[in-house]
Order: sequence, then C-alpha cells, then structure tokens
Amino acid sequence: MEITKQDFGRFVTERRRAGGLTQRQLAERLHVTESAVSKWERGLSYPDITLVQAIAAELGVSGQELISASEDREGRADKRDARSYRGWRSAILWTTLLSWTAAILACFIVNLSVQHTLSWFWVVLPAVGIAFCLTTLPLLPVPGPGWLALGGSTACLMALLLVVWLQFSTGSWLVIAVSAVVFALLLVFTPIWLTVLHLPGGLRRHRTLLVLVIETAALLLFLLIVFVAIGRAELWLWPALPIAAIGAAPIWVSALAIRYLPLPGLAVAALVTAFLGCCALVMDRAVAAVLGQPDEWALDLGSWNAETIETNIQFFIFLAALAVALLLGISALARAASGPTRKAPAAV
Repeated sequence: MEITKQDFGRFVTERRRAGGLTQRQLAERLHVTESAVSKWERGLSYPDITLVQAIAAELGVSGQELISASEDREGRADKRDARSYRGWRSAILWTTLLSWTAAILACFIVNLSVQHTLSWFWVVLPAVGIAFCLTTLPLLPVPGPGWLALGGSTACLMALLLVVWLQFSTGSWLVIAVSAVVFALLLVFTPIWLTVLHLPGGLRRHRTLLVLVIETAALLLFLLIVFVAIGRAELWLWPALPIAAIGAAPIWVSALAIRYLPLPGLAVAALVTAFLGCCALVMDRAVAAVLGQPDEWALDLGSWNAETIETNIQFFIFLAALAVALLLGISALARAASGPTRKAPAAV
C-alpha cells in the first residue's frame, strides 16, 4: 500500500493529539520550527529521514509505524505478550528460588535443633535439588538449559539414592537402581542424542538401526548387572536372554519394516499391524516355552473366567489388528489404483 504525504500528515496529527501535544510543543522537542510540523501534518512535506526515530519516540510509536502511517496492532500485541511472558517467567523464577531456599533452610534448622545432628536433611537436600533442576533451572539464562536440567536432575537423583543407601539400607539395590536410571536415560534420549550428533552420512542413513542396537545392548547390559547384583548371574544366559529377545523382536521387526521396506506408508502400516496382532497370540506361548511351563491355550469365548480371560483378550486383539491391517491394505490398494504415489523422502 502506497503511503501519501496526506496519510503521513493525518497519522502524525492523530498521534500528536493523542499524546496531548501542540504543534509548538512537538516542534520544540524535535528542535525544528512549528512551521515544519505544520507542513508535515498538512501533507506538504516529509520530515528529514534523520528525524524519524525522534518523531516516533515523541509520538509513542515505532519507526515502522511512523513510516507506514498506521499502527502495528499485531506487533504491539506481540510486545505486550512478550513483556507478560517475561514478567511471568521472572515471577516463577524468583518464587521457586525462594521456595527451595526456604525449604532447605527450614529442614536444616529443624533437623539440627531436634536431633542435634544432620540426618534426614541429607535426603531432603538432593530431593530439593531434583525439584530445582526440573522447575527453576530451565528458567535461568544459561546455555543449553534443557540438557543442563537433565544432567542436574540426574546427578541429584544419583545423590539421593546414594544417601538413602548409606543411611538406611545398604545392599545390592543401589547398583540396580543406578543402572535402571542410566538405562531409562538411554532408552528415552538415545534417538535425540543421535539426532543432535553430526554422524557420518553412512551412519546417519541408518540411524534407526543404530538406535535399536544401542538400546538393545543397554537392555542386555542392564539385565546382566541385575542378575550379577542378586547373585544369579547364570540366569542371564537362560532364561533372561531368550525372553529379552522375544520382547525385543516385535520392536525390531516393526522399526526396520517402517524404515526400510520400499512400500507405500499405508502398505507398511498394514503389514506391521498384522505382525503385531500375531505377536499378541504367540509371545506368551514363546515365553512359556522358554520357562518350561505348559502351554495353556484356553480360548473359550463363551466363558470369561480366570483361566480363559487372558487368552480371549489376546484373541480379540489379534482379530482387531487383522481388521485394521485389512482396512489399511485396502486403502493402500485404492490409493495405488488411483494414481502413482509420491516417493517418500528418505529418513534422515
């Protein structure tokens, strides 16, 4: 939209009057003549470019609003929202900081005054540290607040486990608990870490496979630590490894099929859904075989008691998965018949 001198003059006049200024007062503040201000407002001339910011400041508008001769209501709303967010963020930051500080001081004083020593205070301290890392630390102006919050909360959790172990119950459970925390971190954050890392092109194309390998290795190592800690290392080879393989197989097959099968998305979804439906029927049977337990296939849709309910539910899951897979397959065929499908972009 082209802005004329008249448009500019009307805007200056409106903003000057809204600010309660006369032409003389505006001229004095800008160190120009009253006649110059009058010419601007009558649309006879533009001000010198060097005066734009000064005029905008006196009229309470931005330089862009003055040049466009219109109020940027959306921009002002964004600025108000930004100020509101900063105020809210600051309030949350100081409130939580004061709260955690007060909690630590109160526990310190109470523990020392009642028991004349510090005992349970050492449990409270890392617990408050976890809360601080998860709620307050991300609000601080620090580089990488998310990763810092994750690292800080993990360190505080480890310290809390160590304090509880030292004060209340020593034993092998600490090794198991620490291993479980590390395994959970690997399980959740390995895909994110591999996305952040600058992997070579060959590895980047197979990131899904790399995630599966790392997390499966972490699972096997965690199981080994657990069985060694409880003094039953021989159970790791059998039956722990076969059962872990049975549980991981559906994840491996589904993930690799989704990543590597050269088929349209609906067709892959149909195959994976059908496969998972079959897993619902066979996984319990496979685990029972590893454990040497009798195969109790108690399917009876006319009776839903303690002996049959589990098998009946598994059978209905199987039927539901097949029905969904059939619908997905029909949709894939219909889409293929209606025209060529676009090749899906390669996963990064």
